[in-house]
Amino acid sequence: MQTLESIKKRIKSVKTTSKITGAMKLIATANIHKQSKEFQMIASYCHDFYEIIKPLANASNLVYKKELEANNDKGTLYVLVSSSLGLCGAFNINVAKFVIERLKPNDKVIVIGKKGYSYLKSHGYENKILYCIEVSDKNLNYLEILPLSGIVMELFQTKQFCHVKLVYTKFLNSMTFNPVEINVLPFDTELFKDDQSKDKFITALDLVNEKKQEIEYESSKRSILDAVMPSYVATLIFASIIESRLCESGSRRNAMDTATKNAKELIDSLLLQYNRARQEKITQEINEIVAGGTNE
Repeated sequence: MQTLESIKKRIKSVKTTSKITGAMKLIATANIHKQSKEFQMIASYCHDFYEIIKPLANASNLVYKKELEANNDKGTLYVLVSSSLGLCGAFNINVAKFVIERLKPNDKVIVIGKKGYSYLKSHGYENKILYCIEVSDKNLNYLEILPLSGIVMELFQTKQFCHVKLVYTKFLNSMTFNPVEINVLPFDTELFKDDQSKDKFITALDLVNEKKQEIEYESSKRSILDAVMPSYVATLIFASIIESRLCESGSRRNAMDTATKNAKELIDSLLLQYNRARQEKITQEINEIVAGGTNE
């Protein structure tokens, strides 16, 4: 049976932990407000960016069709977006498992974030990792993504892989975050389908389409694709990191909220245990006093 002193120390320890998890919850909540604004901005930018390059989407698949058929035995390159920080529930585990379930013998992975790398390594997939890249936790810059975009483009254009897929965590609501997969190269035409349920930004391209005019390319489609693709890949990766960090903060807030509630329940249980032990000790001391007086 635990002594009063040991129970008291444990209560103090749990209270300290509760304060830490409570503070981390507040920080995560503040990060969510900031990252939500960043996510809305990048989502708006991606929408317009996709509208501009939409006419190239089908053309790109025609351009690369013969190359894909010739290199169909090549594997897929996965770009996995995880975090470098823990204490965010199953955020990193879910996205890493998502990739592992899809890996085939010729596939490789570029990991963004230490936690994804650690999970793959600990589960025997270290030989699948080409690179592990860390990006700034604060003030993430689009220019930081361009070197990674260059690596991905080089691996695809040198025909080392026939497909490039991006795996990250998609934000659905404040409680739900699901791993998703996007076909980066060749272009994923699903990204360019019109969404009638949402208001569209009116762009010059929309006006051209309304008039049913065809866009004429002054250069070859291939040269335009080669010029656009690095920016396209970098934009997708950058946007996925922004969205993943929003999910990471949401997952961390939920995890810290649960941990704080569990700590409070544990404190209540320990206080009850402490009071019972204290009452038993007092009762025992009274009985000893009464027994001593009776013997006299």
